Amino acid sequence: MEVLKELPTDRRIGVGVVNPKPDQIETVEELVARDQRAIELFGKDRVLFTPDCGFTTFADNPVASARVAKSKLRAMTAASALLRA
Repeated sequence: MEVLKELPTDRRIGVGVVNPKPDQIETVEELVARDQRAIELFGKDRVLFTPDCGFTTFADNPVASARVAKSKLRAMTAASALLRA
């Protein structure tokens, strides 16, 4: 992330905080910690909280099931709410 610090300050940074491939659901605490680092570098107003690549499925390489994707998105929503408070 440090490399992106040189971007103009009018640019926002999307930080991928969940990996869509494994079934393991990241904890809210893990997601908050990952985004805190970006907030420290770029400021709260510039950071976007995103999954690593989305939750698309490729014909020969399924990513996450709908259940897992929803759980990961719920964790992201909870972490985002904590960071906004």
